[in-house]
Amino acid sequence: MTKLLLLGGFLGSGKTTFMIAGAKYLEKKGYKAAVITNDQGDTLVDTFYSRSEGIAAREVSGGCFCCRFPDFLNTVREISLQENPDYIIAEAVGSCTDLSATVVNPLKTFHSDVVEVAGFVTLVDARRMLDDFSRMNLSHPVEPSEVLISHQLRESSVLVLSKTDLLNRDELEKVEDMLKVLNPRADFFACSSRTGEGMDTLLDNIIRGLSLDFSFRVDLDYDVYARAEAEYGWYNGSWFISRDEAVSPSELSFILMESFDNPRLGYVAHAKVFILSPDGVLKVSNVGGRVQADHITLSDRDVQNVQVVLNIRSACSPEVIGEHVQSLHESLSEQGYQIRDYEWDALVPSPPEPYYS
Repeated sequence: MTKLLLLGGFLGSGKTTFMIAGAKYLEKKGYKAAVITNDQGDTLVDTFYSRSEGIAAREVSGGCFCCRFPDFLNTVREISLQENPDYIIAEAVGSCTDLSATVVNPLKTFHSDVVEVAGFVTLVDARRMLDDFSRMNLSHPVEPSEVLISHQLRESSVLVLSKTDLLNRDELEKVEDMLKVLNPRADFFACSSRTGEGMDTLLDNIIRGLSLDFSFRVDLDYDVYARAEAEYGWYNGSWFISRDEAVSPSELSFILMESFDNPRLGYVAHAKVFILSPDGVLKVSNVGGRVQADHITLSDRDVQNVQVVLNIRSACSPEVIGEHVQSLHESLSEQGYQIRDYEWDALVPSPPEPYYS
């Protein structure tokens, strides 16, 4: 029977990069892997990125796995039937929590004939934990965002420190000490999806079988949870772009990322740009103001046409994000870029209403 690994973790914690690296590792070990992406909207960078890597991918949009549980279950059935994978890695929306109670336990209790739960792990951006999150009161949360992030860290029995290549050993130990205070019952793993360090240890443990005791539930005020999700505007868009003297994908990604340094957008929890050209792909992310290239397969040469897929989660209204991208398009047009087939959606997530509570 197909096994499922569910990934949780806040916006920008590295779930997508881990998911793709994990699928590739499983393939190398002789297992067939597939992935399921998830978001409040559609037109997902994660899905484009996964498929560009040759990984079978499906997506659940319009809400988290917990609120769209029937859609999620049908997607698991579909990908199992069509792709026959040994493992499915599914990443939940970064602003979602209470996954043990609303997704994992219902799968184990009512749908064990469809898929076997191999594990539920929560990724923690180690750099962000040391910087941004260390300034929050996660032990005794008060603000909605603190409640959300604290619950994500405390509900999981397996915490994975991600992006460990960005910290030294002393910093990593400090992060782990912080997390042990919040969640002393959790097992800890540390890895970097970019360098591969620690990935084999974690995934080998998943293959052998992680702890599946999800009887412990952390209380959650769903009204506060809803306010936490509503603090962020969500934008998903795609368009094709060209220019008479050709387009430099790397220059274009720099223009896009530089534009996010705008006070109107507030705190950029996560922005992702995926550029697809005839010469390859480029994926760049912005997490709390830290920009990095996550994946590059294209060369330095300019090309005539590229497709751009852009996802932004930022502490402002969705209308502000839409206006920002529209003004960005106008600026690009003044620089000689032609933009066509622009499709986009911007929203504030609806209050969470899990199918199973």
